[in-house]
Amino acid sequence: MRVSRVLLVAACLIACAACAARQAAPAVSRTAEAEALPDGPGKRLLETHCNWCHDLGEVTKFRGYYNRAQWRDLVITMVEYGAKVDKGDVEVLADYLVQHLGRKTTSSSP
Repeated sequence: MRVSRVLLVAACLIACAACAARQAAPAVSRTAEAEALPDGPGKRLLETHCNWCHDLGEVTKFRGYYNRAQWRDLVITMVEYGAKVDKGDVEVLADYLVQHLGRKTTSSSP
């Protein structure tokens, strides 16, 4: 559990460092995988708030890796680092991320 939190924080710090290095407002850049995400409020939040500092590929590359609690922690960490996500949108974004990028569990999984 502790190791996954450390990895999560490390990923957040890398994303924040990339954001801080940008001098001008970034252009909206999308990977083919990000384009394939289904429409919905969560996608709009990703495009509006997360894409400001990094390409959506930096989010989609974690497909299948995080459960809902971990996606929520990641969103909260990004907010703490300056992402302009409204408090009410944290849950919307976490729900969207776990639904479309979350770890898939089987009935035999804990």
